[in-house]
Amino acid sequence: MTAREREMAARRRAAILTDLGLHGSVRVQEIADRFGVSLVTARRDVVALARQGRLQRVHGGGVLVPTEADDGTRHGVIGVVIPSGHGYFQEILAGARQGAREAGVRLILATSYYDEAEESRIVDRLRRARVDALLIATARPTDQRLPSWFATLDRPVVLVERQCAARGVDYVRSEHEAGVEVALDHLAQEGHERVALAVLSSTPTSVRLIAGFETALAARSGMHAPFPPVTFVWEDQDLSQRNAALESLLDSCAATGTTAVIVHSDDDAVALLGLALERGLRIPQDLSIVAYDDVLAALGSVPLTAVAPPKYDVGRLAVSVAARRVTAGDRAATQRVRLVPRLVRRRSTAPPGTPPPGTTRTAPHDAGDRS
Repeated sequence: MTAREREMAARRRAAILTDLGLHGSVRVQEIADRFGVSLVTARRDVVALARQGRLQRVHGGGVLVPTEADDGTRHGVIGVVIPSGHGYFQEILAGARQGAREAGVRLILATSYYDEAEESRIVDRLRRARVDALLIATARPTDQRLPSWFATLDRPVVLVERQCAARGVDYVRSEHEAGVEVALDHLAQEGHERVALAVLSSTPTSVRLIAGFETALAARSGMHAPFPPVTFVWEDQDLSQRNAALESLLDSCAATGTTAVIVHSDDDAVALLGLALERGLRIPQDLSIVAYDDVLAALGSVPLTAVAPPKYDVGRLAVSVAARRVTAGDRAATQRVRLVPRLVRRRSTAPPGTPPPGTTRTAPHDAGDRS
C-alpha cells in the first residue's frame, strides 16, 4: 500500500467511526457506496477497525463496542445542541458519544440552525425533558454576552467551540487563533512572505481566525498580508456571492503578488481551488492553499493542506466536563479548555515557484499544468 493509499484509508476509517458514533452501526455496502470503493476494501476497513477494538463486527457491517455504560446503568442525561447538517460538528458529536460511554451518561441530541430564537425553543424543550446538563454550540459568537435563556437555566451548561468570560461558565473549544498560527508557521517555513486570509463570515469561528491572523502577522517579520482578510457569505444555497468574493480574492492575489492563502471553511477552500484551476493557475506552484477545518480538504482535486481542529477531543472532553458538573455540582472547579489544532500537510502547499514533479528549476517553462 502506497503512502497515498494509507492516507486515504485512514481518512475513510475516521469517517466510518464518525458514522458509527452518530448511528451506532455501519454497513459494508453503505461504506462502499459512500466512498466509491469495492466491497472487499470496505470489508477490510471494518476488519481493521475491529482489530483495533474500535467497533464490533456483525454480519454485513459493524456496531459500537459494548461497554459497561451500555448496560442500561446511566448516571445522568445530557442534552447536546449543535448546528444542523454541518460535517464539522458530526465529528464533535462522535467524540461526545465516546465521552458519554466513558462517563456512563446518556445524550439527547437537538439540532439548531445558528438561529437564536430556535435555539431558545430547543433549550426550553430540553429543560422540560429534564436533562441534567447541556452542551451547546450557541448561535451567539461573542465572548461577553450570553443568550437570554442562559440566566434562567437551572442546570449546568458547557459551551462547545464557544467561550464566555462570565463567571462560572465552562467551555471546551479549539483554539482557532493558534490554528491560524500553525498555518502561518508552515507557510513561513515554505518561504511565503505575502499571505491572505478568507473566511466564511456567517460562523463564529471567523471572528477568532481574523483575530489570530492579525495578531500573528503583527508579531512576525518577513511576512505580511497585502490586503485585509476577505469575508464572504453562503446562504440559502446561493453561491454567487461566495464565488464572486473568491474570484475577487484571486484577482487581489495576482495584483499583489500574494503566494499563499488560508481559507475557512473546507467547502470554500475546495471552491477556491476549482476557480484557481479554471484560470489556469497551478496549485501549489502559482498559489498555495491551506484549508481550515479539515472535513473535506483531502478530497480536493489537489488534496489540500489543512488545519485540523481537534473536533473529536472537543466533544469527548465537553461531555466529561458536563458529567463532572452533574455529579459534583458547584464543588467542581470551572473548566475552560482550549485545544490546539494541528496541520495536516498534503499537496496544495509548496515554496513559491516550486516546479511541478519531474521538472527542474532550470526549466520552469516546461513544468506544465498539474491540474
